[in-house]
Amino acid sequence: MSRDDGRALAPGRRDLLRVLGGGTLAGLAGCAGGAGGDGGSELVATLSADVKNYDPTQANDTTSSKAFGLVYETLLTVDFDGTPRPTLATSVERLDELRWRLSIREGVTFHDGSELTAADVKSTFERYEGTPRESLVFLWYDSATIRDDYTLDVTLKEGYAPFRVALSNVPIVPEAAATDELDLSTDPVGTGPYRFAAHEPDSLFRLRKHDDYWFEGDGDVPATPPIDTLTFRIVVGQSEQLAALRGGDVDLINTPPASAAADLRDSEEFTLTSHVAGGTICSSSRSRPNRTRTGRSAGASPVWSPARRSSRRSFTASASPRTPPSPLLEEYASESFQREMRDQYSGYDPDRATELLAAGFDELGLSTPHEARIIVNQNPQRVKFCQLIAAELNATEFFETSVEQFEWNTYTGKVLTGGSNETDAMMALGWSGGWDPDDYVRNLFYSDQRTPACCNAAHYSNPEVDRLLDEGLATYDVDERERIYRDAQERIVADAPVIFVRFARRMEAYRNDRVSGFETYPLDGEEFAGIYAPSAGVYTETK
Repeated sequence: MSRDDGRALAPGRRDLLRVLGGGTLAGLAGCAGGAGGDGGSELVATLSADVKNYDPTQANDTTSSKAFGLVYETLLTVDFDGTPRPTLATSVERLDELRWRLSIREGVTFHDGSELTAADVKSTFERYEGTPRESLVFLWYDSATIRDDYTLDVTLKEGYAPFRVALSNVPIVPEAAATDELDLSTDPVGTGPYRFAAHEPDSLFRLRKHDDYWFEGDGDVPATPPIDTLTFRIVVGQSEQLAALRGGDVDLINTPPASAAADLRDSEEFTLTSHVAGGTICSSSRSRPNRTRTGRSAGASPVWSPARRSSRRSFTASASPRTPPSPLLEEYASESFQREMRDQYSGYDPDRATELLAAGFDELGLSTPHEARIIVNQNPQRVKFCQLIAAELNATEFFETSVEQFEWNTYTGKVLTGGSNETDAMMALGWSGGWDPDDYVRNLFYSDQRTPACCNAAHYSNPEVDRLLDEGLATYDVDERERIYRDAQERIVADAPVIFVRFARRMEAYRNDRVSGFETYPLDGEEFAGIYAPSAGVYTETK
């Protein structure tokens, strides 16, 4: 779970749940931009929460991914258009149904000076076993055979269609990280263009350029990052981030308030970028109205559609989804399929909703109005969405709904624990994924992904959905995969374990007098990839 989420080479396995957070302006000192702490150029950006963990096998939040995304690298990188590109691997070759040969780039050194070899890659895969991020690797990994220092054969458990892009989600670390020799939770060591420099909890996270980076430059991207120091200030509140940007305390923010979008877009001082971001859902719980399918269906879109429409007018929502996959994956989330799901399961029909609610309350012997709660973190837009939803529920005779806000760590403790589904409340969650439909479905709805394993906070379980998701992973034929995932999605929508509220638009804003060339990556958790991404032909400069 996180804050604020391939075609020929197949899609990635991003940690699904991406939840955004909020707070106060603290620890801003001096002016942004200009010289870094040890000389050279510096970019000062913001994070909306503190970094929780440096170890990729332990980090379940997008804030951590944003912070260490330039420290670690993967074998393949998916560029800004969704195309996988070689990074630490020079080639990935399919030998047969289950075996793949990985050729590792020679001459790459980690930040500790050790050389990257096939042994580091094998060790990286295997240290995911038994960790919170185990499914990133052990969903497909069976074994690996080292052929030489730079060649590795990987054997899969079974056919795995998203294999190549799945490699883009596994940061490669030194073999020493599997022993007591290196503790990544305190000393993050990767091969990336930046190395870890400092972390002041709740204040800043700082990186410095890695002088021995392997890239030699090409006609599009220089051999080393133009920016010497990256300083991420922890500024939780969106309005505080905006004030810091306008006041010159920071150069770039990645969660400007939606209400400021028009002004930023029209201003000559700033550039505003945006793209489709993660979604928001309300997950069902053990609250009594949600214990029957009738009750869940009644509380779904038929009641909340007006709140959706209001939210799209009030916020930077790009779509009101009926199914999990992002609009980025058009073949799995087409407008025609969305309309079909709306018309069959979640069209706005207040009379029908009232009938379903009455039947559900009668089935459970509930009196009205039923006291209900919605749990949400302190993200202003998400809070407003929940308030709209609560207002729609309270407009019926069935509910008396309140919204409860929690700071980020308290909130994640409530929604990611093993007993999260036992709370007598609905949970407002965020979700996003990568370039494959499985990224958006499995972690939320597969039975083995029930919290705390991952992000199935509602503890939803449907054996037929599990079977279809397993079949979809093993199916290489594109048309057949579309059929399988649409079938799984329809079953999920019919069961109504969650309410799909919206897909937002992720925005970044930066000062034109300080920043040049920044591009925002389309997926949550990698917003800062555009600072220096040679494989995508993208880099950023300061002025």
